[in-house]
Amino acid sequence: MIRAVIDDKVMILSSSNSEIGKAEEKLNIESINKEKLEIAFSSRYMLETLKVIKDDYILILINSDDKPILIKSVKDESLLELILPIKTY
Repeated sequence: MIRAVIDDKVMILSSSNSEIGKAEEKLNIESINKEKLEIAFSSRYMLETLKVIKDDYILILINSDDKPILIKSVKDESLLELILPIKTY
């Protein structure tokens, strides 16, 4: 599972696994939403998407923590992926 925290122009992606350890990456992003958003999703589905979309830049559309994530290629409009969020408590 990957947890994404989006706050203004920064996205922090983190994952923790008791057997392997923890990972965290901070990315500068272009965001039109000024509200902080936290969402969790399957790392497997994201990796499968990134294997297909080999662009340097991708478009990730996130409306809220309970709506699907839409991932699009910037160069090829025919490439489109939908990833459902995971509820965390």
